[in-house]
Amino acid sequence: MARVADYSIIADGWVIKGKQDTINFEVPSTIDAGSRSILGFMLDVNPQADLSLTVRLNGTKVWEWDFPGGGHPPVRFFQEVVAAGVVKAGTNVFSFDASTGDFALVQLSDIVIWWQANI
Repeated sequence: MARVADYSIIADGWVIKGKQDTINFEVPSTIDAGSRSILGFMLDVNPQADLSLTVRLNGTKVWEWDFPGGGHPPVRFFQEVVAAGVVKAGTNVFSFDASTGDFALVQLSDIVIWWQANI
């Protein structure tokens, strides 16, 4: 069976930690479950103390990053290859959490998952 790349938009606008940290999104039944996916997102952080940020898909940790406190790094785009079988047909859950000893602004936007579809 032939395959093509397709994608699902998880969130287009800024998602702010504290207001929303879990997002449900749909993937059609045409996904090839044996193929890896690619997660991409924009990230803006402004930690006052050291910050650790973890991103999960369906409960599986797919990305983690540590930021030193006291600065405001530029907004960046991150891309991560996700293991086969993590993204599935139907409803999926994207979640992120931040751990810090102090206030931290954490915003994500343009969150997209690319996956392979059977045609």
